[in-house]
Amino acid sequence: MDRIQLLDDNLINKIAAGEVVERPCSVVKELVENAIDAGASRITVDIQDGGKKRILVSDNGCGMSLADAKKSLLRHATSKIKTAEDLFNLSTMGFRGEALASISAVCRFTLMTCEQGQNEGVRLQINGDSDMVSAPWQSSGGTTIICDELFYNIPVRKKFLKASGSEYAAILELLQALALSNPKIDFTLIHNGKETLRATITPEAGQDTAEKRLRKRFSQVMKGDAGLDMIYVEGESQWGNMTALISAPGVERASSKDMFLFVNGRWIKDKSLRFAVLRGYHSHLLRGRYPVAALFLTIDSSLVDANVHPAKTEVRLQYASEIHNMMAHAVRAGIRKGEWAASPSHPVFAQPRGSFVGQSEEVSGGSAESNHVSSVTRNERPSQAIWRDVTPRFSQTRSLSGGAEQESQLTNYAQTGLYSSTEPALTPESKSEPGVPWRELRYFGSVADCYLLFGHGERASGARLLVVDQHAFHERIIYERLVRNQNLLKSSQALLVPECVHLGPKATATIKDLIPTLSSNGFVLDVIDDSNVEVRAVPVLLAKSDVATLLETIAEQSSKLPMYDNVGLLHDHLATFACHAAVRAGETIGPDELKILLNEADDVDFYHNCPHGRRVMRWWEESQIARWFDR
Repeated sequence: MDRIQLLDDNLINKIAAGEVVERPCSVVKELVENAIDAGASRITVDIQDGGKKRILVSDNGCGMSLADAKKSLLRHATSKIKTAEDLFNLSTMGFRGEALASISAVCRFTLMTCEQGQNEGVRLQINGDSDMVSAPWQSSGGTTIICDELFYNIPVRKKFLKASGSEYAAILELLQALALSNPKIDFTLIHNGKETLRATITPEAGQDTAEKRLRKRFSQVMKGDAGLDMIYVEGESQWGNMTALISAPGVERASSKDMFLFVNGRWIKDKSLRFAVLRGYHSHLLRGRYPVAALFLTIDSSLVDANVHPAKTEVRLQYASEIHNMMAHAVRAGIRKGEWAASPSHPVFAQPRGSFVGQSEEVSGGSAESNHVSSVTRNERPSQAIWRDVTPRFSQTRSLSGGAEQESQLTNYAQTGLYSSTEPALTPESKSEPGVPWRELRYFGSVADCYLLFGHGERASGARLLVVDQHAFHERIIYERLVRNQNLLKSSQALLVPECVHLGPKATATIKDLIPTLSSNGFVLDVIDDSNVEVRAVPVLLAKSDVATLLETIAEQSSKLPMYDNVGLLHDHLATFACHAAVRAGETIGPDELKILLNEADDVDFYHNCPHGRRVMRWWEESQIARWFDR
């Protein structure tokens, strides 16, 4: 008896549907991408019950003849490719030729299409396994496809669909992405009879710059004025170029859902591309948090393999490392030079999450007779050594001492935020315009010995309140200094009594591997057994630090990065050193120390978030404060 048999076409299509049609969103994706390839300038998606009950996609594209309409429902029928070479020079969204055949096999399917310029088109109807029914269709041109009762003939697949709200959310995200990548097309999404997304081409769009068009479309897609507050970024290399809108530090999400990445117009959910963006945000974003972004890569199609995933959500790039580096360089440069940093009214600074309550002279150079700063309450206990040493330590030159390879790599890292020490550095920029007029501030005092309160401006010109986290602020300043002059760590201070630190086997092994790096940064220590380390000296900068906690933190951070990643490790180490050296929450800062701190802030390149990504400051306009008191 023959055991091997050929499957019939209906069963083949159902099996293929398992790869192409995962959920309602998959159907919408295939149909809308076909509409885009058909040259449509207007696309409407109308769904019911999250797409489980009905999906209707209508466009004003080129349409199809009767013969082409029938062939489009066959497997591997496509107008996009003719030869194998075409697979590596794709400029269209779809190309496999499986979508309509697979979709029509798992729903009650209706296709209505008419070629542009013709008075009559065709209506084709298929109910799962049933034969095709053909009839005339009157239309002015374009295509409308209706998919009713998805998976009605495959109950097992239907049972695993998510709730209607979840299915709708996936479709909305898809339409947002497609609208972002196709600014010359009008998109409308209707769910259960209610319009939930409309992205239109404005009459003046043709006169706008690429940046303005992207900002307008982003605002339409994400609702409100979101696009107007984003940072516009451009990057270019011999392998391609990119443009992007990215959120400023402080605007972040718990997931990567609002990171829209595109390669040659195709929406991609690719971890390596996402990581390249996050590298650009390094030290400006909390761990586990994600920015909002719309990033567009344009690369020679011969360098892109889009045929690596059934749903075409991933790509394989030639020269991937170089392209990722270009992305990360551009993102970091945009963050460091963004106008957001020079605008106290930017939402990053101007939208309070909480409230703080707080007449004084200018702290950075006012009259010595003023009783405002000098009257700040001081604890009897002295300040930490970091404040006594801050003047000589920070008065050293900011330039590198001349050629140490590791220091050069670190300066490169400071400019780019990248891991690889072999990446080309950005051209050093002069210090950007300060986002905060430090020398014009009036110091009011502090809250909980943690939050520094400053005033700026007069009522006639618009007064503002600035609240600064003293620890995060000082931490960023020290970090910026260390990045530019690692010699600040070279000076060691011997401990009166060597300290034995119990770390455990894993952390001790990590510290053992790091001894050369730590020794070059002012530490003198030895591993005495598999769980303990003896510390005999530490950098002067860290003389008052808790040595055990410091080593534990270094070991934990280092275990998360490959040991060959020297520059990445250096960043984490310097961020840790800066954290341990900075003034703590709960410590009182006196007038002299505060003046030194603000003078240093006026001379560093970046201070808006700490090296670990936490926000440093927040502005409140007088009008916002007035609302606290119902004025």
